[in-house]
Amino acid sequence: MYHNIGKPPKEANLKSLYTNPKLFERQIKTLKMLGFTSITSNEILDFLNGKDFKKRVCITFDDAYKDIFENALPILKKYNFKAIIFVPVSLVGDYNRWDFERVKVKKPIACWEDIRQALKEGFEVGSHTMTHKALTDLDDKSLKQELELSKKILEDKLGIEITTFCYPYGDYDDRVANAVKEAGYKLAFSVNSGHIQKGDNPYILKRLHMRHNTNVFRLLLKLSILYR
Repeated sequence: MYHNIGKPPKEANLKSLYTNPKLFERQIKTLKMLGFTSITSNEILDFLNGKDFKKRVCITFDDAYKDIFENALPILKKYNFKAIIFVPVSLVGDYNRWDFERVKVKKPIACWEDIRQALKEGFEVGSHTMTHKALTDLDDKSLKQELELSKKILEDKLGIEITTFCYPYGDYDDRVANAVKEAGYKLAFSVNSGHIQKGDNPYILKRLHMRHNTNVFRLLLKLSILYR
């Protein structure tokens, strides 16, 4: 799980959410050298339903920041890796309105043309709601709108089916997870740390946090059985 691929401004809080592009390339190159390949949502569903996969990773980016498209996607293409990009739909072409005051920096979010180009190049897009609100704070009507409208707009704008979702802040409960399912999504990612296992709940998928200091040693540790 990544957020920004770039160097944080000096004034930025939460610098841990940034991964230096050089470090990101070392991580992807290491995965390639170890024989890993990347998968996206359809193959995750197959795995959850019992299909065997070896040395597979699912690379995800939350928030669809511009620097992901500028810095990360060319590296992934170089090593023939794919990824899922989760989009806060009403903020496409805007910036991180949900937390810019807290993190002390306005981070540009990709425009629709960036997203369409990524799709053409084989990357996957999922919903990160409309406005990146904490979903457990919302009433049923507002929750439904965040889930269903974001899905519909993505589908209308991109001409594809959107089946994958990511909880803003990793915030969910049983009511929210059930609403995601009812909205028509097939998978939903949390920020709970760990590896995806066969038989896991497809609406509470775990991920590995890739932070600013995830060097090759830490990457290997995260890939090990200790994180399962």
